[in-house]
Amino acid sequence: MKTNQLLNESGLISRLDSRILELDIKGIADNSSDVAKGFVFVAIKGFEIDGHGFIDQAIEKGAALVIGEQGITRLGVPYLQVENSRKALGILARNFYGRPSDQKIMIGITGTNGKTTTSYMLQHFLESNGMSCSVIGTNQNIINGEKMKSSNTTPNSLALHKLLTLSQDEVVIMEVSSHGLAQYRLEGIEFDYGLFLNLHHEHLDYHSSMEEYFQAKLTMFNQMKEHGIAVVNTDNEWGRKLCGILQTKGKPIYAIGTSTECNLRVA
Repeated sequence: MKTNQLLNESGLISRLDSRILELDIKGIADNSSDVAKGFVFVAIKGFEIDGHGFIDQAIEKGAALVIGEQGITRLGVPYLQVENSRKALGILARNFYGRPSDQKIMIGITGTNGKTTTSYMLQHFLESNGMSCSVIGTNQNIINGEKMKSSNTTPNSLALHKLLTLSQDEVVIMEVSSHGLAQYRLEGIEFDYGLFLNLHHEHLDYHSSMEEYFQAKLTMFNQMKEHGIAVVNTDNEWGRKLCGILQTKGKPIYAIGTSTECNLRVA
């Protein structure tokens, strides 16, 4: 894939000359150990390890282009500085793998409690009605009926796009964590259905407040497909707040709860 295709819709093409835009890119890596000749290496500053410290190693292994957040000059290959490497990784992965979420029925499930249970319930209901399902979540990933070990509730964007490309299933059911959303692990993914279960006082060691926690969850609903539908539990106060925000944006909502105003009323 040429660099200009890889960077499509990234807003970065104007910053590269024509020779760089015609580079033939063979793959993407955010770990220097995974780099091969013709790869793009995306340097990400992690919580313990900074990928910028491995740029020289990536170049030695054959990286054709390096992307990072630091102002670095005089490398042996072209370097593109971006504001957010994690976000850039998602855009590159989406383009390199051919926008795989566009080819699936994507269901994202978010909330403090119940994501795993809900994902398996949905898998059972859908497969009982003849639809094949991939499941990406906390306990394991299930792709084409094969169970794979899961290291995070939500994989990083590069791993996630690889999984979607591997999947031959019609539906992909994903547990979506607030950490994953805040860290741009779902960049480049769009959902047909977004399920909001609840929000409770957890993960405040990572998010500074309930409002910040909620805003991270809200991000998923900004990544809906054009006709995507939000399915929201309105018996939770944060669910009611989410409905209000989505209504002002004219987004389709299917409300579930005990209120008589819900689309599906739970007696």
